[in-house]
Amino acid sequence: MRVSLAVTGLVLLVAGCAAETPAAAPVPSSAPPSSSAAPSPSPSASAAPVAKDLTKYLPSEEQLASAGARRQQDRLPYVVSSNTPLRIVRACGADQPWDAAVQNGAQAISVTDTVQVRQLLAEYRDYSGEQVVSGLGKALDCGKVVVEDESLAVKTRFSVPGVADPQLGFCGQFGSVRVAACVLVLAHGDRALAITSVGWRANMTEQQAELKRLAPTFAAAFDQD
Repeated sequence: MRVSLAVTGLVLLVAGCAAETPAAAPVPSSAPPSSSAAPSPSPSASAAPVAKDLTKYLPSEEQLASAGARRQQDRLPYVVSSNTPLRIVRACGADQPWDAAVQNGAQAISVTDTVQVRQLLAEYRDYSGEQVVSGLGKALDCGKVVVEDESLAVKTRFSVPGVADPQLGFCGQFGSVRVAACVLVLAHGDRALAITSVGWRANMTEQQAELKRLAPTFAAAFDQD
C-alpha cells in the first residue's frame, strides 16, 4: 500500500512539473520575399520622332553647276521652334494661318553671275503646298511682303511655263534701297519652296528671267518623292 502511494505521488509530481514547463517557441519559417521590392524598369518611352531631312529637295552642287549656278551656303535643315519660326513668304508683313502649321524645313543659298538665290523650304501639317500657294496669292493683294526685314512693294506677278507645280511668282522693289527682288513659290504635296533672287547687278526684268531659267532645276529636286 505504501509503495502504491509513493508511486502515485511520484507520477503526480512529474505531471505537475511538465505542466509548468513552457512549450518551446516554434522556429519561424523563412520570410517570404517582400512585395515592396523595386519593380523592374518599365520599357523606355518611345523616342521622339526624328524630323525628316528635307535638304534633298534642294538642288545638289552638280545640279546647280549644270544650270550655271554654284553653292554659297550649304543645304541645311531649318529647325522650327517658337524662337525660329519659318515663313517662306511673309505676306503683308504679318503671320498667315499656314505659318503656324510648319513642322520642318530646309534652306540654302546659291549664286549666279548676277544674282543671289535664297531657297527656303517648308513642310506643313494639315496644309498642302497648293493651299499655301493659293493663300499667298490672295494675301499679296495687300501689295507688299517682308524679305530679310525689308518691305518689298510688289510690282508684278509671273509664272514659269513648263513647270507643272502650283506656283506663284512676283517681283518688287525694296523701299529703303533701290534694289529689286523676285520670288517664285512652288508647291508639291505637303511642301512649299520659296526661291528668292536679290542682286545689285540685275534689275527686276533680269531677275525674273533668271528665276525662270533656274526654275526647272529647282523643280526637279523639289518634286522628287
